[in-house]
Amino acid sequence: MGGDLVGVLCDYFRAPDRSTALAFVDDLFTAAEAHPDAEAVDLKGIDPVVILGKLVTLLSGRPYEEMMVSGDIPVDHIPGPELLTPEDGDVFLVELDVSVRDTLAGATEATLDDVAFVWANIEEFIGWRDTWNEADELRPVIDALVGIARRARAADQMLYCLICP
Repeated sequence: MGGDLVGVLCDYFRAPDRSTALAFVDDLFTAAEAHPDAEAVDLKGIDPVVILGKLVTLLSGRPYEEMMVSGDIPVDHIPGPELLTPEDGDVFLVELDVSVRDTLAGATEATLDDVAFVWANIEEFIGWRDTWNEADELRPVIDALVGIARRARAADQMLYCLICP
């Protein structure tokens, strides 16, 4: 899930439980619109392991300068998502760990401003320069993730990612 992301579609959503999330697999956006406790955002190739993991790591409080100078933004301390669908299916549905939801939801505006520049310059975005070039272009993506995480936490829901390879 962390390789070539140009062709991978990742839709993030919140849902009250796993059974509801699994019911959304066939037609996520129609189902989310029809369900009062759900919401979905389309984030192209922002995979839930590497790219989202690096954002969560940046928001977790390690000194940004240290990570920027070293060029190392580790994701190994972020709990990986739990696969909820068969591995041989056409799509994958994963449930994000509650710590990922809460880290996103707890981010302050000042932290988000600091993180946007560093995250925009991670290695995984290098090939995407025709899509997202600058921190201000990625900030709406960060805001969408933080917003959905805040609403999920407030409603005691989990975050999910539907991955279409």
